[in-house]
Amino acid sequence: MKENEVEATCTEDGSYDSVVYCTVCGEEISRETVTVPATGHDYEAVVTEPTCTEGGYTTYTCTVCGDSYTADETDSLGHTWDAGVVTKEATATEDGVMTYTCTVCGETKAEAIPATGAVDLTTGCTLTLSTSTYTYDGAAKTPTVTVKDAEGNTLTEGVDYTVSYSDNTAVGTATVTVTGIGSYTGTATATFTIEEAAQEPSGDQDDPGDTSGDTSGDTSGDQSGTEEQAVPDATKITSAVNKAKGIKLTWNAVDGATSYQVYRKVGNGSWKKVKTTSATSWTDTSATKNGTKYQYKVYAVNDAGKSSASATKTIYRLTAKHFTRAKNVKCRKISLKWTRNTKATGYIIQYSTSKSFTSSTTKTVKIKGNKNLTTTLKNLKKGKTYYIRMRPYKTSGSVTSYAGWSKVKKVKVTK
Repeated sequence: MKENEVEATCTEDGSYDSVVYCTVCGEEISRETVTVPATGHDYEAVVTEPTCTEGGYTTYTCTVCGDSYTADETDSLGHTWDAGVVTKEATATEDGVMTYTCTVCGETKAEAIPATGAVDLTTGCTLTLSTSTYTYDGAAKTPTVTVKDAEGNTLTEGVDYTVSYSDNTAVGTATVTVTGIGSYTGTATATFTIEEAAQEPSGDQDDPGDTSGDTSGDTSGDQSGTEEQAVPDATKITSAVNKAKGIKLTWNAVDGATSYQVYRKVGNGSWKKVKTTSATSWTDTSATKNGTKYQYKVYAVNDAGKSSASATKTIYRLTAKHFTRAKNVKCRKISLKWTRNTKATGYIIQYSTSKSFTSSTTKTVKIKGNKNLTTTLKNLKKGKTYYIRMRPYKTSGSVTSYAGWSKVKKVKVTK
């Protein structure tokens, strides 16, 4: 029989008295104290995953007594920022704002976009006057002027510039001066002519119809017509491709063009002319910053002037990466591992039994997330040799850009 029983707990022993009584008279015959060992904790684990700002850990709680502790701590993940949205455009005098949002937790951060600085009208500005020639009548002449900057944007008087006139009453050459204001600075000028009024004929002049004098009315052999050269049509940028040492642009040739001017915009900066060439392709070897947005426009040029700009071509600079592992493993598989491009959206893997990667023999695998740096090619044919290449890609809005291909890996499936 048990008497004086004390239950064991998770941490402390229990006990009881084992007593024997006479079954006839009830007298106690023997008594022994028995120790019951402590039961020990029965812990249940609950994992708290790490967040962008807080580390993770595991909480262990005893289901019997409620005792608990934490262990297995992990670092916080850090934010995963998107490509950003311009929430305030930069002006000539004020910084703009680029707002980034974490794709995991939704937290936002803002970064300043440097002020663009005033655009100098002295370079690349064009002035078109409503009238280039007047007849003198004693009144001041003020032709309407249309002003376009180097990018072909039509400016607004009173907002972007002011106009003044000089020598615009008397016979001779008059000058129109445009002075930049607001987002523009510098000056540009154009001229027009004020001619003398025609004199009335006097009575002793020859009859215009009398051709008996020294002046012949036949001018058929004296003058020849000259056709004016036309401003070339706009070109079209056909491709913008990441290369090992920059970004290669290609555009269409334009009839009548003698050269082409390439303008570039880096990130949220201003447009700048970076190249003049007679060719229809050019590699921008200074476009080397990984993950940076580059935009390009091309103008066709000849002696008559400059065409309107081509449509803007946008590309993100992405540097190529390479394989660190490409080997055949069991069950007709190839295990791949490559270096990371932190600015990429993901990676494109191509593998083929043709070293030329013909379409009929080539398969493509798309890996999302720039931290995913391994994959396994499956269901391959034993005895076949496979050619494998990889390149990062980046998607921002409607624009997807690709890095150049890695060096091709050659792997024969033997397992």
